[in-house]
Amino acid sequence: SMAQESSSHTNKAIWTDTEADQLLLYLFDKITDTGNFKDVMYNGAVEAIAEYLQHGPHKTGAMCKTKWGSFKQTYNTIQKYHQLSGVHWDNVRGANIKGEGATTVWNEYIS
Repeated sequence: SMAQESSSHTNKAIWTDTEADQLLLYLFDKITDTGNFKDVMYNGAVEAIAEYLQHGPHKTGAMCKTKWGSFKQTYNTIQKYHQLSGVHWDNVRGANIKGEGATTVWNEYIS
């Protein structure tokens, strides 16, 4: 029904860049070799980022865990891309693709 759809939509996390940055800063400070965290860490992150909320519901530990999961995927992709020979990566500008050759490599890589 419509009512159910709208209520599930309001429960969707909306992340601003600032919130995402603060989550990363909080977790990076506590990162382990596995790159995974116990749930208590995500609950701590909830408190750490609460003041930066702008839209949507307050973040939950589960939302932080999901967000971290997507960050990790992106990070792993970047790390692998980094290891290809002759590629350029800059943490500020991203791939900042140089020339057609680089564009081709990147496009093949992410496809």
